[in-house]
Amino acid sequence: MNATRPRPRVYFFRDGIELTCHFANGLPLMGFGCFTGKVGNVLCFDSVAVRTTRDQDLTEMHFDGKPVMVKVWSPETKATWFALASVATVDRVNAQQLEKAGK
Repeated sequence: MNATRPRPRVYFFRDGIELTCHFANGLPLMGFGCFTGKVGNVLCFDSVAVRTTRDQDLTEMHFDGKPVMVKVWSPETKATWFALASVATVDRVNAQQLEKAGK
């Protein structure tokens, strides 16, 4: 990225509500962690790196151990959504969805 283009920023959501009080909400995106699977059409990653005074990797443990939706946005691009969830969480949610579909 060059200096004239703003770095994309991350915004965290749970149950459709932006977590505006979380310290990392709105910070510049540095990168993604490992792909952990899909829930429906949503790609899930185990962490997201944000720019702080020291670059920091955030996992679902930074959000009370619960998965969150992450919106990545910059003025030049449309918003992109993904989930921050561990492999265990992805497996559990997918199993719950299969169970619901079977009933």
